[in-house]
Amino acid sequence: MQKKSKQTIEELEYIISNIPDLVIRINLKGQITFINAASILFFNKTPDLLIGKDLEGLITDEGMAPLDQSLIQRIFETRQAEIIEGELHSPSGVCRNIEIRILPEPNRFSDERHLVLLIRDITLRKEAERKIIQAKRKAEESDLLKSAFLANMSHEIRTPLNAIVGFSQIILDDDITREEQERFYEYINQNSNQLISLVNDIIDLSKLESNHLVIRDSAANLNQIVEEMKVMAENEKKTREKDHILIFLEKEVPDEEGFIMVDHYRLKQILTNLLANAIKFTPKGYIQFGYRLKDNNTLLFFVRDTGIGIPKNKQGEVFQYFHQLENTLNRANTGTGLGLAICKKLVELMKGTIWLQSEPGKGTSFFFTIPYRKA
Repeated sequence: MQKKSKQTIEELEYIISNIPDLVIRINLKGQITFINAASILFFNKTPDLLIGKDLEGLITDEGMAPLDQSLIQRIFETRQAEIIEGELHSPSGVCRNIEIRILPEPNRFSDERHLVLLIRDITLRKEAERKIIQAKRKAEESDLLKSAFLANMSHEIRTPLNAIVGFSQIILDDDITREEQERFYEYINQNSNQLISLVNDIIDLSKLESNHLVIRDSAANLNQIVEEMKVMAENEKKTREKDHILIFLEKEVPDEEGFIMVDHYRLKQILTNLLANAIKFTPKGYIQFGYRLKDNNTLLFFVRDTGIGIPKNKQGEVFQYFHQLENTLNRANTGTGLGLAICKKLVELMKGTIWLQSEPGKGTSFFFTIPYRKA
């Protein structure tokens, strides 16, 4: 029997010595009476420097908050185990999350009562929990934004459709004049283009999200592209009844050197979005756009306006899907909230970067780069 008890004690000592958790036993005075191998490695001190030492002083030296002495006393009295969590700050500044299980020693007949502390590093678990909470929050936010997007999309589709159907019926009326008929034809054309643009944005969004959108480079005349963009911008400002806004175009590369390899359709799409936004949000002043050579291998495009500007705390959101949708239906300047997000994705696919500078009340400048490769 004695031999079996000795074997059991040896087995327990072996297990305790090899578990990765810190095992510390303290008496009523808070002094350490036992410490396992993991604790010795953690505190980086020999056992003779730890046994008999005050636990409170030891853990505070290691950057941990002192244990609640009333809790310790209660466990001694009630013999009910407790689990607490805390943080351990190393001298190098590393913070680790720890879990402390405080257990009353089971031997009731000992002359001196003890508590056993099992200290476990739960940093990885806490990090996993934080990631799960963050992912859940993002998923909930995404669901809300998508719901807002669908509600707004319904409005954005119905509005031009209603206009097309309504004006198509009106022009069949024999009582309208030729001038009215032409004006209604123009309304139908504008709303048709708006609807086509909306459908294209939705298709592009689908392709981008599924990684099926392919950049197709071909030889194109850079100066011709930006000249076409200026014509488009002039027409856009007339459509929005903003003829008072001035539009300036800057070009740097001579026509003979302006033939480059680029996906001209996607480049026009990016510039169209940026210019349309500039016109939409600029009540007065001017819009300046164009390009210059950033270096021998990079083209820098820019679109500047003197519009309403973007608050600092919102600038990080403008390139994200749906984030512009808050209260969209109550705004004068409606939109799907897809344009700038699509621009960012397209620029990145074209191996460039896009960014902005803005100040509320003074205007916004968008910049993006693409590789400069002569055709």
